[in-house]
Amino acid sequence: MLLALLLSANAAALGQDEAASSTPRAPETTELEKEFACPDHVSEPETTGADPRCLELESVERDDTADIDTESTVDTAELRSGFIVTGDFRPLLNHVDRTNRAGEDSTDTTAQARLRLKGSARLSDLIGVGARVAGRCSSDDCDLEWVTARAIPQQNGLEHGQFTFDEMYVHFFRTNRFDLTLGRQQTRMVLRGGVFSRSLDRNNSNNTNITWTDGAHFALRQRWGWDGHVIIDHNTAGGSGSVRRGQLDFTPSSARTSYYVGSEKLVPLGPIVQRSVSITYLPNALMVDGEVDGRRESYIGYVGRMAFRWPLQTSGPFFRGGFEVGYAPNVPTPEGANLASEVDGLAWNVTASIMQFRPDQNIGLNYSRTGAGWLLSPNYVQNEQAIELRYQWRPQDRPAIDLRIRWREDIEQLTTANQKRERFDAFLRLTWQFGR
Repeated sequence: MLLALLLSANAAALGQDEAASSTPRAPETTELEKEFACPDHVSEPETTGADPRCLELESVERDDTADIDTESTVDTAELRSGFIVTGDFRPLLNHVDRTNRAGEDSTDTTAQARLRLKGSARLSDLIGVGARVAGRCSSDDCDLEWVTARAIPQQNGLEHGQFTFDEMYVHFFRTNRFDLTLGRQQTRMVLRGGVFSRSLDRNNSNNTNITWTDGAHFALRQRWGWDGHVIIDHNTAGGSGSVRRGQLDFTPSSARTSYYVGSEKLVPLGPIVQRSVSITYLPNALMVDGEVDGRRESYIGYVGRMAFRWPLQTSGPFFRGGFEVGYAPNVPTPEGANLASEVDGLAWNVTASIMQFRPDQNIGLNYSRTGAGWLLSPNYVQNEQAIELRYQWRPQDRPAIDLRIRWREDIEQLTTANQKRERFDAFLRLTWQFGR
């Protein structure tokens, strides 16, 4: 019903636009646009006389983390004429030292890589289609296997040595105001915290992982206001295409459809460059006692995020940081989560980055604390605290380089464990993008 309402409203809006197109008129401007006019590009306001807010608007696009880590299918669906081929390649060298919950120590060093190739085409002024093949390998497993399952086979996505379609969609109503994408796609709502693009609730295919959303994504875009998003996910009895942790389960038919509503504003307000809120609703998906046939409740996650930048000038080093807070009112019982104390549904993280401390180079720090009852994040594991230091080099027309070191530890010791799990890891990662 929700899709039908969205489609009918969109069709009505398009019909009105076509009826009015026979009469020439000036483009519409919002109240905020009427307050000041920005040229196409502003780099020296003191010589052009442009309003300083123009610089703030331009900084939104340039200062965020790389598009590959922030954009979703609805953002990148191509409607240029002809058939377009794009892709990216991410090799990574990863090292992990761990002490598991049984008290055993281990060390592991692996080479990993992810390759994605996408083809997209424009069928009309308002309709486009696209498909992308994605696969990942490691030095431990690179015997490629085509995967047809609709749910990811492990918690963080495809296993090494597997490849599949992670996009196969139809994109409707490509206008300045409306977008609708149906099919398999990538969806994201991330904290734009400079070096980091992390999320407590929605971030398909982060790092070298491969995940997806099967369903519909409707976006309502307003350049000078809040952008709204409605996402309807279809899950299977075997799981979801997105990361869903712990006691979330989709075995009953009543749990197969889940919903996401979010809103984001990237127009700066002083030093605030991002404001965002979102709600995830998974009906009948929470195993309260940790058992498939046991008691069930709907799982709801509320998230708010905000990012800052200072100073606002367009050249030289600057600070960019942010925070993200999530809360789930319905959580598993202590017995269901294998804990001796009450289960915490609160999750939060904070980031601080110094951008352009040298040309094209950034460095940042991220601390997170995720309660055992927060089960939605692709980036943060439940019942875990983590701290990460990351360096980035983003040279023009060359591969992007990321170097990180990270420490993670369980917050509460599980009742089934001898001790808390602790891990230290580091990686060196390169990213090539082509065809854009």
